[in-house]
Amino acid sequence: MTALVAPRLPRPRLRRIRPILVVAASIAIIAGSYIVTAIRPATVTNPISQAVAPEQPALAGPGEAPTGGTAGIAAIDHALKAWTANLARNSKDFLSATYIATLYDARGRLTGDIGDYSRAQTAVAQALAIVPDYAAAQVLRARLLQTLHDFPGALAAAQAILQKDPTVLQALATAGDAKLELGDVKGAAAAFASLEAQAPGPAVTARLSRLAFIQGETASAVSLAQRAWDEATAAGQTGGSLGWYAYLAGMTAISTGSPDAALSWFHKALEVWPDSYLAIAGEARAEAALGRSDDAIATYQQAIAIAPQPDALAALGDLYALRGDARLAADQYATVEAIGHLAAINEQVYNRQLVLFSVNHDRDLSDALQLAQGELAVRKDAYGYDADAWALLANGRAIDADDAASKALAFGTRDALLLYHAGEIAHAVGDDARARDLLGQALAIRGALDPLSASRAQASMDALR
Repeated sequence: MTALVAPRLPRPRLRRIRPILVVAASIAIIAGSYIVTAIRPATVTNPISQAVAPEQPALAGPGEAPTGGTAGIAAIDHALKAWTANLARNSKDFLSATYIATLYDARGRLTGDIGDYSRAQTAVAQALAIVPDYAAAQVLRARLLQTLHDFPGALAAAQAILQKDPTVLQALATAGDAKLELGDVKGAAAAFASLEAQAPGPAVTARLSRLAFIQGETASAVSLAQRAWDEATAAGQTGGSLGWYAYLAGMTAISTGSPDAALSWFHKALEVWPDSYLAIAGEARAEAALGRSDDAIATYQQAIAIAPQPDALAALGDLYALRGDARLAADQYATVEAIGHLAAINEQVYNRQLVLFSVNHDRDLSDALQLAQGELAVRKDAYGYDADAWALLANGRAIDADDAASKALAFGTRDALLLYHAGEIAHAVGDDARARDLLGQALAIRGALDPLSASRAQASMDALR
């Protein structure tokens, strides 16, 4: 296990802080959410700014995480105590507040705990309340908004930074990421092209892979994901910083119909990032796609023991249900619902997962529709229209669902789930020829559908023959 490079802790009474690198690649964005490149140190007019600010990270990948697993969490917690004590002694210490925010951000990437990101937000807000024009904290705030799925807020924050200084590449990355999540594919492409021209490397290549997948260019998505891994390896990245690129390649492989390749990528990720709940859950998904249900169940259990994420819990529940274990399935489903209702921020972050879970398991269908349409009001991307379409169908509004599904497919994304949903909706409106075509396309992307959706898609296809 690669040990986390922990911050050098300040002596309790010292007021001046030595330069440190808080955590290797600690400023990465969670899934889907991305980070980028070296940024020059910001200047601040406040007298306290004569102290050294948190160093900016080197070029890092879209979802890189700190290395070290539980050891990394312990190191972060140890550092948090020191910086929190500093801030308690001096409520105007905006540097300590920024370090605290950075550490909680890093902690969240290891734990998957939304509460860590919320605590990071609180700390960065405190830093900006002390020094509103502190650029490092402004950039961190924009990324945290992206992480917590406030994409309009993230975009506005990033654009405000860029208006003052167009050379802040991390803000440009956040703006591009937010645009992609909001359905502005052209705007995202322009931002990523600008990034590639200014700072080529794995972080940008990974973004281009995601963009290619959204645009339906699946072969390009696969090759770009491979290239991002190669670039990260050549750059000497290690641990979670490197492992994330293997995870990206694995997710791209399974989404494009190559579960065997995906499993190899997830194994490669775990070689350098052994405690990654993302890579472990990816491994379980690939095992399930390959028909290795017992292995998948055991692997999902490992991922959930590290970080109980709704997707993994629902997938584990479905595997239990498919093998006839209703009690264990119900336990997983209950946990998904509990997470969704635990806090308002959970509902925001897990919006689409909760919508699809509710529809797929016939729970709270009117609430699912309300949740989907609330999200779609501000986030008009392919997956927003898809979630809306699926919820509309479940609520007996097949014609409206067909319109929403058509808008989802208009993005050109070759995602088996979008195709499956559109096929079921086409069947519901009586267009069986279109339904057969769409369902056939979904099933042809080998292993891309989860086992429950795949079984239902195949049943519908058989009924239409």
